[in-house]
Amino acid sequence: MSWRGNADEVGTVTAGCLFSMGSALLTCFLLFINGALVMAVVRALAQSGPSWLGHAEFSQFLLLSIPVLLVIIEWLMFDYLRSRLGQRRTPR
Repeated sequence: MSWRGNADEVGTVTAGCLFSMGSALLTCFLLFINGALVMAVVRALAQSGPSWLGHAEFSQFLLLSIPVLLVIIEWLMFDYLRSRLGQRRTPR
C-alpha cells in the first residue's frame, strides 16, 4: 500500500516533519544550555551556600527539574512572541 498525494500535500507533510525535527533540535539545545547554566549555579551555591544544597540527591533533583521548567517557560515565551508579532502583521 503506497500513499500518493499531489505535490501540495507532499510539501505540507515535508514541512510539518521538518518543523517537528527543528522544534525537537531546538528543545535539545535549550535543555543542554539550561542544564549547563543550572549546573554552574548549583555548584557555586553548594560551595558557599547552605549545607542542604550540597547533598547529591537534592542537586540531582534540581539538575533534572529546573532545566525542564526553563524549557517550558522558554516555549511559552516563544509562543507569546509569535502570537504578538503575528497580530501586528495582519492588515486592518
